[in-house]
Amino acid sequence: MEFSDPPVDLDKVRLERLARFRKKMAEHEVAGLLLFNQINTRYATDATNMQIWCSHYETRCVFVSLEGPVVLFDYADHPHLAEDLPTIDDYRVLPAFYFFGVGNRGEEFVLEFAAQISDLMNRYGGGNKRLAIDTLSHTGCDALRARGLELVEGEQITETARAIKSDDELKLMQVSMNVCQKGCVPCRNTLNPE
Repeated sequence: MEFSDPPVDLDKVRLERLARFRKKMAEHEVAGLLLFNQINTRYATDATNMQIWCSHYETRCVFVSLEGPVVLFDYADHPHLAEDLPTIDDYRVLPAFYFFGVGNRGEEFVLEFAAQISDLMNRYGGGNKRLAIDTLSHTGCDALRARGLELVEGEQITETARAIKSDDELKLMQVSMNVCQKGCVPCRNTLNPE
């Protein structure tokens, strides 16, 4: 969302959303949250990069540690898309392991991916091996389990956190609706000329 003069402090909203995810993580006793669903990656970080494309392939994700960094694993090397976002502590290029991107080398790259996630869990998990995941292929899940991680359903964490709205989020939603309604008027007038 780009505003020359935002109606609210966007960084405050970003940090509140991330805190909401972490609160739910604590309630579910998980040390990490791995997000591939692009709605969730946007909510956690407010960083975007080809959201439709990335919704079709496991090519972009976010790792949120309960008591450590947020790591954006992005498609290709485009750190400028995440510059100045207070929600991202580390930017990395995802070792993509989906077939369209790597062909028959998927097993090689999924092991590299799992090693990085396992390393983050070991560094920041305090011995807790519980990793919540919103969505991930069986290939990715198998590789993470092979590293000794306990995988936990992450949708309950993300859905219940996103259901809560702050006053600032409600203001942003109203601004979005106003823009949408303003855009519909010319369409309506074109379809129903007076």
